[in-house]
Amino acid sequence: MSNRAAGILACLWLLTPGAPAGADVTVEVGPTYIPRGDAQGQQDITVSNGVFAIAFAVETAPPWGVARGGIVDIAVIRDDEVGYDIASLADFLPNTWTNWPTSYQRVTIVEQSADKAVLSIERDWGEVQLQTIVTVNDGDSLVHLVTRMTNDGEQALVNIKSGYVMWPDGGSMFGIPGLHGVNAAAEDEALADWTAAYDENWLLGLHAPYANRVEYDGQDRYVEHDLAPGASRSFEAWLQVEDRGSLAALVQKEIELGQLGSGVLSGRVARNDGKAVDEPAVIVVRDGHPYAWTIGSKGRYSIELPTGDYSVYATAKGHARGAMQIVTIDRDERETLDFSDVAAPGIVHFQVTDTADKKPLDARVSIRSGPRPLIRFFGRATMFTGLDTPGELTAVIAPGDYEFAVSSGGGFVSRVEELQRTIAPGHTEEIDVGIALLAEPQAQGWYSADLHHHSDVLDGNTPAEYVMISELAARLDMIFLSDHDSVVNNARLQELADRRGIPFMAGTELSPSWAHFNAYPLDAGKQIAIDSGQSTVQEIFAEARRLGADVIEINHPYMGYGYFSSRDLEMIPGGYDNNFDLVELEAAFHEGGRERNLKTVAEVWSLWNAGERKYFAAGSDVHDVWAEESGAARTFVHAGGELSIDAFIDNLKKGRAYASQGPLVYPELLFGSEIAQPPGAPLVLNYSVHAVAGLASVQLVSNGVVVAEAAFDGSTTPVPVEFSPRPESDCWYSLVVTDTAGRMAYTNPVWVTMAR
Repeated sequence: MSNRAAGILACLWLLTPGAPAGADVTVEVGPTYIPRGDAQGQQDITVSNGVFAIAFAVETAPPWGVARGGIVDIAVIRDDEVGYDIASLADFLPNTWTNWPTSYQRVTIVEQSADKAVLSIERDWGEVQLQTIVTVNDGDSLVHLVTRMTNDGEQALVNIKSGYVMWPDGGSMFGIPGLHGVNAAAEDEALADWTAAYDENWLLGLHAPYANRVEYDGQDRYVEHDLAPGASRSFEAWLQVEDRGSLAALVQKEIELGQLGSGVLSGRVARNDGKAVDEPAVIVVRDGHPYAWTIGSKGRYSIELPTGDYSVYATAKGHARGAMQIVTIDRDERETLDFSDVAAPGIVHFQVTDTADKKPLDARVSIRSGPRPLIRFFGRATMFTGLDTPGELTAVIAPGDYEFAVSSGGGFVSRVEELQRTIAPGHTEEIDVGIALLAEPQAQGWYSADLHHHSDVLDGNTPAEYVMISELAARLDMIFLSDHDSVVNNARLQELADRRGIPFMAGTELSPSWAHFNAYPLDAGKQIAIDSGQSTVQEIFAEARRLGADVIEINHPYMGYGYFSSRDLEMIPGGYDNNFDLVELEAAFHEGGRERNLKTVAEVWSLWNAGERKYFAAGSDVHDVWAEESGAARTFVHAGGELSIDAFIDNLKKGRAYASQGPLVYPELLFGSEIAQPPGAPLVLNYSVHAVAGLASVQLVSNGVVVAEAAFDGSTTPVPVEFSPRPESDCWYSLVVTDTAGRMAYTNPVWVTMAR
């Protein structure tokens, strides 16, 4: 019997199946009762305490190749009803997201009563032994976490980053006060020790007073440290679960846990017409940074704050914010601050049409400047026209002066239209937007798809409907989805695509900790049957084929956990395997994406030089369509006639495709073609190149070397480009196209062999 199995069996006699009733602590084994929960193994454990339910992945494989034992499901309990899962993962990582093979995982119930449950989670990471003690108390909103890591090896561990991570399933991130929106930084400027994820009806907090390093907008909280042989280090944190998206609860718990001096701020909130605001939000600013907010009721609010000086303003859903007021909070004192200047909502109604034929266009509408609610469920800075009402958008927004950007395939087949409007309180502003479609790749047989896109599974924040709406607004010709180790939303996307009469290609992103691979198209109804985190690359590739995938694509290959990065570090279980088909190029908005793309391009060119026909693809890797733009990197394929999934895949695998962040390329000789050429004879390569942002340059590349280049002055109309190289030996030719915005297109090659 394995150590893991023995640890599980040791605690089974304590457990009683069944959903919780009442407020007592319950501990139950088996598939979790949390709706949409991921912990579906027979040995998984669910703990509830009347406030929340949490599920541990004892048998189920956690996401992203993490070792078993962590929390993979969290749900709020209201009136004895368990809500939907709101978490992807809450766990301790010994060294960020680096490869984590384990030889054992033991989950044991240390204590269980109506008042308390204590679990012990034991795992290893190389020579390091890890034990996490998890404590849940009856009626408490906190989960207490203490992890001890001990280096039993003979080698010192240097500059590792260890700590807890908390990744929500949907909702929005506020991050850490003072570091809101920061991807990676030291925590020197943090105004609190907690991280917040939230939606209107839930709140997740991670109190991590040990941390000195933040990553992924506070979802990861680490200490950078060394661990000598024989040394140990402990980490203490608290996970907080609340049933309302008010950060006041996190502030209050930090005050309690840290025994901070505090006072209470309260008052009334009214509109500038004298009417009380039903659900006011009071935003607290500290040292110039958003610090917290509280959601009030019937015109009143209250929030406990640590002692200090604050700036405060009031607002509400769809309302304009009032003026900032200054307040000082003294220890054990109560301060009153009333607001009477919150402006009532306005309404905008957009109609977006094609200037040529006045037909409605799916569109993305972004607020470039103007009032933007800090609280994301109050309203977003990005909106979309309707799935069933193409070209139309009606939204309640705060009154004020706005600059809008309206896009329907902007940057690829049209320009982004910008316009200014003033929205008045209680008034509906009618906005008609005409967009000129400047390119029609479909007319020349070229069709596009964003071959890397997420929904609201794991680290995604986009419901299936909005994946569809966002990809339509990008004017993609095929809808695509590839969630991490999941196919749960593929059926829903198929329904939506059928409704709009557009093809849908189902995929998944198989995601061990050392590489990510897109597999597509998948057979309908098939489920993923392996634990990618415990599989070799050969087993992952075999699973992709079993799922029906004709294509295995290497995603972001030079990220820290990319396939080529892991190959270079010799970290691939089973060893490097070249039985993949495509290599991804990233979107321009990715931090460090340009540099990674350059490395990827150089690597693929070297593969072509070695005769390996691993072709380019492109995808945006969008997780949140309100923050990132679908189709910002896309794959164009010459389908050879009418678009279908089969035709798209067949020509994609033959290299009749290119990856683009904006520029369009129409070759006379299709990419992927093979031609025989007498040595030294001129080879005429004709292209039409179009960049709606303005064409900057076109480079001809042969065997990894730029052999010719044409520069342009920003032309926004199609430009004919001709190159006439004289190859002397077997070679290949491809293009690199750059527009004036610095966005690139990389084509697959034309293969040239010398005629004998």
